[in-house]
Amino acid sequence: MLVQKSMEKDLIALQELISHQSDDIARLSDELYAQQKEVAQLKSDLVQLKAEVASAKDQSDSEMSPDDQPPPHY
Repeated sequence: MLVQKSMEKDLIALQELISHQSDDIARLSDELYAQQKEVAQLKSDLVQLKAEVASAKDQSDSEMSPDDQPPPHY
């Protein structure tokens, strides 16, 4: 009888542990999904910013008059 009660306590403890681990896994999964969305958005923003910088650089290079251009270096 004593062994049975001990096993029941062990079983209950394991069930509680599994329940908590399931909750933790669900929270981690949700957090991972949110971070993946954020990384995707940041990558998209980076691509857009690179395009804007390249466009601004091209525009400023083409708008420079010969008098505004720096002298050649020797």
